[in-house]
Amino acid sequence: MASNSILERVKATPKCDWPVADRELSGPGNFVGIYGGEHIAATEFVIGATLVQYGCTATDIIIGLIIGNILAVLSFTFFCAAMAVDTRLTLYTYLHRIFGKKLQKIYNAVLGIGLAALAAAGISISATAIRRVFQVPIQLEWYPTSPKFIVIVLILGAVITFIAAKGFEAVAKFASTCVPWMIALFFVGALITLPQLTTAVSASSIRTPMDFLDLMNQHVWTGTNGTGGQNLGIFHVIGFAWVCNLAWHIGLNDMSMLRFAKSYKYGYISAVGMFVGHFFAWIVAGIMGATSAIILNTPLANLDSGEVTYTLLGYTGLIAVIIAGWTTANPTIYRITLSFNVIFSKVSRKKLTYIIGGIVTILACFPGVQSAADILTYLGLAVMGPGAICVTEHFLFPKIGFTRYWNLYQKKEVNLAAAISWVLGILFMALMLATGIMHQNFVFIPAFFLTAGSYIVLAGFMGARKKYEAEAKEEQEYEEALQQYVNEKKPIEAEEQVPLFAKVLRVIGFSGLAIFILMGMGCGLGYMEIEVYKKVSLVLSILYFITNGIAMSLIYRSGKEDEE
Repeated sequence: MASNSILERVKATPKCDWPVADRELSGPGNFVGIYGGEHIAATEFVIGATLVQYGCTATDIIIGLIIGNILAVLSFTFFCAAMAVDTRLTLYTYLHRIFGKKLQKIYNAVLGIGLAALAAAGISISATAIRRVFQVPIQLEWYPTSPKFIVIVLILGAVITFIAAKGFEAVAKFASTCVPWMIALFFVGALITLPQLTTAVSASSIRTPMDFLDLMNQHVWTGTNGTGGQNLGIFHVIGFAWVCNLAWHIGLNDMSMLRFAKSYKYGYISAVGMFVGHFFAWIVAGIMGATSAIILNTPLANLDSGEVTYTLLGYTGLIAVIIAGWTTANPTIYRITLSFNVIFSKVSRKKLTYIIGGIVTILACFPGVQSAADILTYLGLAVMGPGAICVTEHFLFPKIGFTRYWNLYQKKEVNLAAAISWVLGILFMALMLATGIMHQNFVFIPAFFLTAGSYIVLAGFMGARKKYEAEAKEEQEYEEALQQYVNEKKPIEAEEQVPLFAKVLRVIGFSGLAIFILMGMGCGLGYMEIEVYKKVSLVLSILYFITNGIAMSLIYRSGKEDEE
C-alpha cells in the first residue's frame, strides 16, 4: 500500500506524464500502419530525388541503402523500443528524470521547432499536388509566389491538424488505411515508369538485372553530382540512410509511439518503413524524378513532387503526394504536441494540437521547408546528444555501478553534466562540418561516443557514483502506484469489434486495390496503354479511399461508443 505522500504525488501527476495504461497497449498492426504511413510518405519523393543528385552509381545506392536501413532498424529496436517498453513513457517525460525540469524544456523547444519544420514540409509537399490541379506555378522560391498556393496549404493544414487532434489511435488508423495503397502505388509506379524511361532515352527493353543496372547507371544514378559538387559514394549513402531517422531511433523520439508496444521486438516493425519507404520508395522516387526530368527536358531541381508524379502517373500520382504528405505531418504534429504539452501542461492536448497545427500550417506556406533531407539530418544531429545521454544512463549506468536518475534524486532542475555533454557534442559536430573534416552523414557517430563518454565522466564527478537507496525506493513505489492509478482510470476492455458493414467496405476497397495492382502490372508489361491506366487507376484509388475511409470512421466511432 503506497503512502499518502506518494498517493498525493500520483494524483498531482499531469496526464502528459502518465505511463501507458495496460488497455492502451497496441498489437503489431497499428505499428505497421504508423511506420508504413510515416516512412512511405511525402518526404520520400523529395529524398529520392535528392539521392539522384548525390553523384552515386546505382550499386552505391542499392547496397548503401540496404546496410544503412538495417542499422536504422537495429537502432529502433535495441535503443528506442527497448527503453519505451521498459518505461512506458514518452521521451519528454523520461528526460525530466534525467535532464531536470529546466534543461528538459530547452530540449523540448529545440525538438519542437525541428519537428514543426518537418511537419510543415509534409503539408507543403502535399500542396504541390493540388497546385498542379489548379495550374498554380511551381514554387521555386523559399517564399510563396501565389496566393492560391497559400489557400491550398491552409485547407490541407486544417484537415491534417483535425486528424492529429484525435490522438494516437486516430493517427494510427489513418496511417493503416493509407499504407497498403501507398505501397501499391510505389510498386505500380516503378512498373509503369520504367517503360516511359526506356522510351524517352530510346533504350532497349529490360530483360535481365544487368539491363536494369545499366539503365540506372546511364540515366538515373549516373555518378555525376547534379549540384556540381563532390560525388558521394556508398559510405555516404549508408550514413544518410542511418542518420535520416536519427532523431527517432538513437534520438529516442519514437518512444512516444513505441511506448504502446507490447514488446521491444516491435522495433523490428520499423523495417516496414525503412525498407518499403527508405529503400524501395526512395529508389522508385529517384527513377520517377530522373524520368520526368528527361521527359519534360527540365532539370530535376526545377520540378516539385506534384509535377513529377503527374507527368508519370496522372491524377493518381497527385493523390499519392497528398496522402503521403498527410501521413508525414499527422504523427509529427502528434509528437510536437506531446513535446510542448510538457512545457504547457495546463493546456489540453487537443487545444495544443490545434495551436501547433496552425503554426505548422503557416510555416508550410513557405516552400523553402520542402528541403526534407536537410531538415531530417540537422534535426537528428541537434537532438542526438540527449538520446546518447539517456541511452548511457538507462543501459550503462546500472552496469558500471552508477545510479540511474541521480539528478532527479538530487532534486536539481538542470543536470549540468548532461548540459555540458550535449553542448560538447554539438560544438564537435559544428566544428567538423564548418571545417569540412567530416561529412554530415558521418559526424553523428564520433559525436555519440564523445557525448556519452563525457557524460559518464562528468556525471561520476557530480553525484552519479553515489547510492540513493531511500530515494530510489520511493521512486519505485511512486512508479508502481502511478501505473496502478492509470490502469484504474483506464480499465482493460474487450477487444475492439469491427462492424459488419465496415468489413464489407474493406473487402470492396481491397478488391479494388488488387485490381489496381494487376492492371498496373499489365500496363507495365505493355498490355494496356499508360494513358488508359492513369484514368482507371484514379477511379480505383478513389474507390479504395472512400470505402476504407468510411470503414475506418465506423470502427473508430464504434470504439468510442464502447468507451462511453
